[in-house]
Amino acid sequence: MKWFNLSFIRFDSNVASPINGSKLYQPSNLAFEHIDKGNITTSETINSVLLNQKVSISQEELDKLLKLPSVKFQLPITSETSPSLLALIAKPRSRRSNAGVYIFTHEATGNKYVGSTNDLARRFKQYFEKNTFINNKSTGLLLPLMEKEGFDAFTLEVIVIPYNYPKFSYCFLEQYYLLDKRFNLNTHKIVNFRVNQGFKIYLYDNNYKTLYYTCNSLNAFCADLGIHHSSYRKCITKGSLFLDFFIISNTLIEDAVPANLTLSELHDLLVQLRKQRLDRLGISYGKVIEVFDKETNETKIYNSSYKVSYRLGISRTTVRNYLNSDQPYKGRYYLKYSDKN
Repeated sequence: MKWFNLSFIRFDSNVASPINGSKLYQPSNLAFEHIDKGNITTSETINSVLLNQKVSISQEELDKLLKLPSVKFQLPITSETSPSLLALIAKPRSRRSNAGVYIFTHEATGNKYVGSTNDLARRFKQYFEKNTFINNKSTGLLLPLMEKEGFDAFTLEVIVIPYNYPKFSYCFLEQYYLLDKRFNLNTHKIVNFRVNQGFKIYLYDNNYKTLYYTCNSLNAFCADLGIHHSSYRKCITKGSLFLDFFIISNTLIEDAVPANLTLSELHDLLVQLRKQRLDRLGISYGKVIEVFDKETNETKIYNSSYKVSYRLGISRTTVRNYLNSDQPYKGRYYLKYSDKN
């Protein structure tokens, strides 16, 4: 039986609007007030905090989502548990993996973090593989804690959204958990649904002959491809090439031929082009940096901070911080400017 009807679309809200249209309506305030009181989260609660995004869910629909099973994994993911995780998140005969919600629990404290995505395989690759798009480990509460204590301090729960559910089901389920006080590793308490956010964005090759990607939202574009908003603005305003290869544009070129790459394949291409660009940057400019690995007693030479950040899977800010410190990164790597400049 198909039980979803009017949800996940723009709607005329039946939730009370801010009094006299005042500007006092603050979704975050409503969320934190609800969390502090410890009240039960209902569909009405969720619709209230999401009022200005013009989406809603019924209690029947929310109950259906809450009955979906979750699967728990001890971290880190190993060669023994990886097949089970991949079997869970992959969608047979699909170009991308399943959508879903994931929950990290810090075992020592019970503190939790919830996230959601329309592509679980891509998101877990960002968390668990080196040199991927989640490089800034200093932001928020979860990533610094993972950086400090390691994955083995956490467990992971995965809730897969069935393929025939509406596209924003995972967002509503994430919002439900965000209103639970146990999820105190999340600093933001309102899900961004990215509904009707602006304009089309296109990713072409450098002569507009091939169309690699298109999107209706800047936030989704940056999240899907790991592109910073500043890079988008630079490419749009100055006409600069992204990674010396792509054109980012708001204009549809009808003669461009779709590349027909999966999102995973496009990610692999981006990683390859980033590496090539780092190699060129290392040759063209930057101070030489020595990285001493005290575990192997080896010193490696890098031609720039860009290459160090890529090889160690950290941000350039982290590289600079450890260059100015006598402390080793992860208690292992000592970074210093070389006298071989």
